[in-house]
Amino acid sequence: MVEEKILIVDDDEVELKADSDILKAVGYEVIGCRSGAEALEYLNNNPVELVLLDVNMPGMNGYDVCLNIRKQFPLDDLPIIFLTNQENEASVTQGFQSGASDFVCKSAASDILLARIGVHLRLARSLRNLREISLTDDLTGAYNRRHAICSLRELFARSKRYGTNFSLIYFDLNGLKKINDQHGHLAGDLLLRSVVNACNKLLRESDMLFRMGGDEFMVICPDTDLKGAFVCAERMQEAVKSLTIVDQTVAFAYGTASSAEDYKDMDEMLRSADASMYECKRKMRAERG
Repeated sequence: MVEEKILIVDDDEVELKADSDILKAVGYEVIGCRSGAEALEYLNNNPVELVLLDVNMPGMNGYDVCLNIRKQFPLDDLPIIFLTNQENEASVTQGFQSGASDFVCKSAASDILLARIGVHLRLARSLRNLREISLTDDLTGAYNRRHAICSLRELFARSKRYGTNFSLIYFDLNGLKKINDQHGHLAGDLLLRSVVNACNKLLRESDMLFRMGGDEFMVICPDTDLKGAFVCAERMQEAVKSLTIVDQTVAFAYGTASSAEDYKDMDEMLRSADASMYECKRKMRAERG
């Protein structure tokens, strides 16, 4: 089991070591930072599962550090537990307003601290699992249409604002219906899963594969021009052609679109990729005669 990493932020070296020893003794990986600035720099480049944050620190206090962390990590992504010597109403209210998940008094027994940490880590894991389920197609493991639209909307807005470029590949499978009709839906399901596995092996870590419904799929390729999308689509097409399910193969028709074409909105970009795909299907039918 991979150790869960906890970041402790406390300017008091003695208390920082004491809390670190408590957490390490039960198996957590611990990173210690002596200031808010150091903690923010660490979080910019390193993932952690939970933050223990001292309230009273010189320079940037815990409330300000928490506010800055929340700009990058929402409440349901990263639990932040304040460590404090004062649990009056005003300080607790300010802490929750700045984005805290919980408070633990520094004088509390170590068992209480560990229990609170355990609760928040379990809750964070459950939320991540639920989020993954809500974004994933049950059958194939590819991302689902809902996630596709959200991701496309975000990338399109970023492209307009910062001038970044991304491309779409929209493709479907010709032959799935025949396999379903002749061999049953279990064979068709196997084909869909095999296609997703074959395509994922060719995609970069930053690329995202979505099942849009039925036999239609979409790939979002960040920082990719139309030529790059074409090369990626051709590779996926060859990989899918090589698949044999119940002694049958399927054809792979695709269309591409790039944000460099200055579409007015993401719907126009989607329509362009879809139209390109159907033109590919028309040419394939013409070639077959």
